Amino acid sequence: MRRGAAPKTTVIGSYPIFPSPQEVRRPAEGEDVADPFLKTIEASVRDFVSAGIEVPSTGQTRDHFVRLFLDPRHVEGIERQDSEIIVRGKVSRKSPIRKQDVQYARMFLPEYYEFKEPITGPYTLARSCRLMTTSYPDLKALTFDLARRICREEALDLQGDVDYLQFDEPYLSIDPWRDWIIDLYRELTEGLRVPIVLHVCGDSIHVFRYLVKMPVDILSLDFTYNPNLMDEVARRRFPQKIGFGCVSTGNPVVEPPSSIRGLIEEGIRKIGAARIGLIHPGCGERSLPLDAAYQKNVNMVLARNEVFFGEATPAEAKPLRREDYDPKGYFLIQTDLDRKEIVVSYNTYKHRPMVRLRSTSAEKILYTVLDMGLISNTYAGRRHLAYLGYELGKAETALRSGIPYRQDRPLSLTRGGVG
Repeated sequence: MRRGAAPKTTVIGSYPIFPSPQEVRRPAEGEDVADPFLKTIEASVRDFVSAGIEVPSTGQTRDHFVRLFLDPRHVEGIERQDSEIIVRGKVSRKSPIRKQDVQYARMFLPEYYEFKEPITGPYTLARSCRLMTTSYPDLKALTFDLARRICREEALDLQGDVDYLQFDEPYLSIDPWRDWIIDLYRELTEGLRVPIVLHVCGDSIHVFRYLVKMPVDILSLDFTYNPNLMDEVARRRFPQKIGFGCVSTGNPVVEPPSSIRGLIEEGIRKIGAARIGLIHPGCGERSLPLDAAYQKNVNMVLARNEVFFGEATPAEAKPLRREDYDPKGYFLIQTDLDRKEIVVSYNTYKHRPMVRLRSTSAEKILYTVLDMGLISNTYAGRRHLAYLGYELGKAETALRSGIPYRQDRPLSLTRGGVG
């Protein structure tokens, strides 16, 4: 177990929740259609929080991370031809690209969570285009203009809504290093008020000696790709913290917490716990099956917690004795399949209902029970409350899944079964 502040868990950006093709169809003239991506943003944020991600993002569900920032609806001088992105003239941002989604995502976060949103870096944007204009003589000129007119304007817009800004630059680990990249990022990040993360996925071992010169706060790297990267990081001095990518996003196989824990512990031995600022997957999760992406995040959080906070303590509950029963009464929990509601009766020990409540929401019933003071403020009452919450959760799950609910019994996974 590691003492001191543990690095926070985060994600790189994309998450595999998408609307159906029918939902994203072009609306007919005059038709008012709800934005289908809002529900994917909400679902992504809720998945991140449920998995234990402490610094989530929007999930970047609207589009691929390059197309998102080179969308002709938001960017002047860009044209789409099938999957190809073509620069036809001088680029400029016509309207904010991510601000609305970031503000929407934050609606579903408690205030004690931080937030990080990725912006695709200007070099990666430039390398992903086909240049078909005399407006830019070369790649460098296009890259600097994308930095000034797209990426920096986005960063300035977003910094009031996020706790970290992240620039994604996978091409920095693919291409030979270009000396002007450092000047590019000095100009791009100058005056930004929030911590800056530079994410470089893939095999970054050959460029790490240049990355340490970048004017950023956190260097976010994928340590699942090349096992020698840790040694390269360990032998260099640098001012930045390290974002430690410890879960593969190129493989749908879900690593067990023990495997992730081993990688984190190796990173601590070689790099040092104090130099690790964030724990995250190796890259975005867009290409993974949803259940795999979710469980990878869960296992990553479990592994981080075991490394920094120790093993979880086995839970042991003493059986209730007769004198431990709640003196006020007991709860009978049932499901009304016709109404698709949970029905709770609060009965005396002579089986007479004192209060009966119904709702489709277990949470609403539980809060009503608390507001009405139905459970005594005693040790027995607190145990009763824990039991009630557990059973109500089972009942709501059964209703939503169309399976039978039986109080004090495990849920059956088959309709009509008695598992």
